[in-house]
Parts: sequence; C-alpha cells; structure tokens
Amino acid sequence: MKSNSHSANRSKGNFIENHATAYLMREGYQVLARNYAYRGGELDIVAKDNDTIVFVEVKSVWSNGQGNPATRVNAAKQKKVWKTACHFLCTQIKNLDQKSRFDVLSIRAYEHPLRFSHFKNAFEGTQVIPEC
Repeated sequence: MKSNSHSANRSKGNFIENHATAYLMREGYQVLARNYAYRGGELDIVAKDNDTIVFVEVKSVWSNGQGNPATRVNAAKQKKVWKTACHFLCTQIKNLDQKSRFDVLSIRAYEHPLRFSHFKNAFEGTQVIPEC
C-alpha cells in the first residue's frame, strides 16, 4: 500500500507543479528547470524573472484542515533548497554571483479554481557558499 500512497502523492505533486509552472509562465517567468535534484535536495521550479534566477518551492494542501502550505518551508527545508540552488548556479549557470532569490508558491488544491499565493523573497540563504 505504501507504493500506492507514494504514487498518489507523486501524481498530486506533478499536477500541482504543472499548474504552478503554467502560473509562473503566465506571470512572465521563463522556466529553466523542474525537479532539479542534488544530494538529497530538490528545486521544484527554477525560473528567470528578468535578470534574476528564481528558485521556487511549491507547497500544496488538499484539504482545509491541513493549514497553510507555505509554513512547511521550515529552516531545514530552506537549507536543502539553498544548497541545491548553489549547485544549480555553479553547474548550470556557472556563476555563483548571479542575482537570485527564493520564492514559495502556495496552493490550496481543494479550492476551485486554483489560487496561488506567491511569496517573493520568502527566505534568504544565509550560509557560507560551498565549494562547487
């Protein structure tokens, strides 16, 4: 049963991330990557907003009792996203000085039509930049 639950969660995640990607594109973002993974971290969406690389963490809830999805981006999650973003900047953009930011896109999937809460500059990477 666990694999069915995992499969259902993956399906829900893909559904939400597809809609999140479409939302960002409607807002004028250029999507560069999705589900970029590095050492246990994953970037849901990497996009470009003018001259800024935006690392977008997508969070959703499927029922009203689950609270605000954006609150799930805790300090540990932020650190994983930050480390993965550094790797992306180093290997894909080849510039750690590239202007960038961390956004959270929050979706309550039980609402129709879907509404997005977009938190720009939701958190900052405050750690020392690692060697690539």
